[in-house]
Amino acid sequence: MKKHLFGVAILMIMALASSFAFAVTIDEIQVYTVAGVPATPYMGQTVTVSGTLLEYHKYSTGSGYLIGVGGPGISLFGGTGDAVAIGDEVSVTGLVASFSGEIQINVTNYTLISAGPHPLTPELKTIAQTMSSYENVGHYGAIVGTVARKTTSGTPPLVSANIWVKTGAPTSLTDSILVYCDKDCQIDVGNVAVGDLFQFSGPVVTFNTQIEIKPVLQTDLIENPGGDTAPVITAVNCNNWCPLSTTAVTVSANIVDNAGITSAYLFYRNSDGVTPGGWNQLSMSAAGSTYSATVPGAHSASQVDFYIQTTDTGAQTVKNPGNAPTSFFTFAVGFQSIYAMQYAHPDSTSQSNAFNNKFLNIKGVVTAGTGAATNAASKFVVQELAVNPATSSYAFGGVLVYEGSGKYPYYQGDVVEIGGKGGEYFGLTEMLPHNAEAVNLVSFGQALPVPARVHTRVLNDDMTSSDGNGALGEAWESVWVQTYNAAVMDTAGLAQYHEFQISDTAALADTVFVDPYPVLAYTPHPGNWITVNSFVDYEFGNFKLRPADDSFIALVNGPSGVGNDIPTIEKLGGFKSISPNPFNPQTSIKFVVTKNNLVQLNVYNIRGEKVRTLIQDSLPANTYDVSWNGTDDAGKSVASGSYFARLRIGKEVMQVRSMQLVK
Repeated sequence: MKKHLFGVAILMIMALASSFAFAVTIDEIQVYTVAGVPATPYMGQTVTVSGTLLEYHKYSTGSGYLIGVGGPGISLFGGTGDAVAIGDEVSVTGLVASFSGEIQINVTNYTLISAGPHPLTPELKTIAQTMSSYENVGHYGAIVGTVARKTTSGTPPLVSANIWVKTGAPTSLTDSILVYCDKDCQIDVGNVAVGDLFQFSGPVVTFNTQIEIKPVLQTDLIENPGGDTAPVITAVNCNNWCPLSTTAVTVSANIVDNAGITSAYLFYRNSDGVTPGGWNQLSMSAAGSTYSATVPGAHSASQVDFYIQTTDTGAQTVKNPGNAPTSFFTFAVGFQSIYAMQYAHPDSTSQSNAFNNKFLNIKGVVTAGTGAATNAASKFVVQELAVNPATSSYAFGGVLVYEGSGKYPYYQGDVVEIGGKGGEYFGLTEMLPHNAEAVNLVSFGQALPVPARVHTRVLNDDMTSSDGNGALGEAWESVWVQTYNAAVMDTAGLAQYHEFQISDTAALADTVFVDPYPVLAYTPHPGNWITVNSFVDYEFGNFKLRPADDSFIALVNGPSGVGNDIPTIEKLGGFKSISPNPFNPQTSIKFVVTKNNLVQLNVYNIRGEKVRTLIQDSLPANTYDVSWNGTDDAGKSVASGSYFARLRIGKEVMQVRSMQLVK
C-alpha cells in the first residue's frame, strides 16, 4: 500500500468538499501505521471505489469485502442500490471510517458493473509474511499451516471457531495466526482438529491490531493442500424445511474433491429431540457436483435429524457436520402456533419462549417487513392470522424473525411458513430460520390482523413476574397493536434517539416508548394526543412501539373515555361502528343522529388535509350507514395508510375515529 501523505493544500480541498465522492483506489485508502493504527488520509471523506465482491452479507447483514485490481481490498458495511452478490464486479460509494481498528467504507450505494462470477485467487503467503505487515490487511490471502488450537462457541452445527495455525509442529502458539470462522458463514469446522494440515483462505483482517484470516465459504478450508485433498461438502439444504408428517423431503448438498467421489450417503432418523430412533442410510444420487436423496414421508416423530457422509477415491471420509453423528441437521415436522411458542405464565421466573433452542415450524402474516420497518434486511415480524380461540386475543401471537443473510425481502401482508429454531436475544423472543430457503412465501396481499387495542401501562410492564395489576408487556411482544388515545409525555430522547414517550392516562408512570426506525415528518410535542399502530419491540429492558412511517401515527383531539372504543353515542348521536377496519377496498361508517340536525362527515389524511366529504346536510333522526371506497373528492384512489373520519352533529358533537386503508 502507498504510505505517502497528502499535502496541506490537498487536505484543505478535501475538507471543503467532504460531501463530494472522490474516485480513488482502495490502495490509497488502506493506510495504517507500523503499529496497525488506521492512518488513511480519506478518513471521514466520501469516496467511490470499485472491485469484485469477495464477501457479501456472510459475516452479518450489511457486511462486505471488496477486492480491487491488483489485490488490495477493503471492508464494507451497509448500503443499498443494485442487487449484488459474491463474485459481482461493483462500484461502491460511501464514507471512510474504521471499526475495531480496521478501515472500512460505510456504503451508501452499490452499483453493479458486471454480474459474476468473477473468480478471485487468494495470495498464498507464509504465516510470517502475512503477519509481518498491515500492508496485507484487506487482501484476499491464504496461508498453509498446522492447527495448533481450536475453540468454538455456539450450538453445533452453527458455531464460531477460533483456530490458531502455525508453521511446523503444533507445540505452541508462538508465531501462530488466528483464523476466525464466523458462525453466520455456516462453515463446518467439525473436520478441523489439532495437528491437521490445512490451507485457510479469506480476507486478511485486523481486529484491534491483531492480524487474522477470516474465511467466507466452506471451500476456504482445504485439508491436506498440495496432496490428495479431502472432500468438501457445502450448501446442505432441504427442498422443504417445513414438512407435514406425510411430506417427503429431498436433502441436497454440493460435494467436490480434487480426484473423485466414490460414495455419498444421507443418514437420517426420526426424533422427538429427547429419545431419537436409529439412523437410516440412503445413497445419494449425483447430478454434477450436486448430490441428493429423499427422506420418505410418514415421519413418526416431531423432528427429523440428518447428516451427510462422503468418501473420495483416496479413501478419505468426510461428514457434514464434521463431528456427526454427535452433531447433525434437523427439521421439525408439522406446525406449532406462535401462541404455543411465545406463551409464558406471568408468574414464571423465566419469560423465555417455550421453544427456546428447540426446532419448530410456524406460519403467519408479516406485519412489519424487512428494511425500514425493522431497520434491517435480516429482520421481519410475523403474527398469527387469527386470534387465539382460547383467549379471544392476539396476546403472545407475534414473533420477530431473524434470518441472518437478508437474502430475500419480505413485505407487510406476506403470508409465510418458517422452519427453524426458537431463540432469545436479550429478552426478545426470536424465530431463527435454518437458512434463507427455510422461509416459504405462501401468498401476499393478506389484510393485516385488526390491531389489538392495548393500554400503555400494559405495554410498559416489564416485570419478570406478575405484580398483581393484570398487566404484562411480554404478552404483546412482537404483536401488531394500536394504542388508545395517548398524550405525548416526554420528548427528551427525540434529538439523539428519535424516541418519545406516550401515556393514555396522561400519567408518567404509564408511559411507553415510541421509537420509529425511520425519521418521521411528525414532530411530537408534549400535550399532543395521538394513536400509534405498530409492532411491539423490546430493547435495553424497555418495550417499544416501532411505527414504520407517518401513516402509523394519528393525531387525535384528546382522550375519549374508557378505552376510546366505538361506539361512543352521545346525547345527540355519534359513531356506532367503522367496519371493516383495516379495510380494502371499502369500509362502512355507521353513526346515529338522535334528532333533526346539521351533519357533516369528512375524511382527513395524516396531515389533517380533507380528502373526501361524505355528508354535509341536514338529516332527520335515524341510524346511517355510509360507505367510503378509498377515493378523494375527485374520484381518485388514495394511498394506503391512516385516515380519519370526523363526524359533526350540530354544534354539540365532534368525534374523530381512525381508519386504516391497506392495499
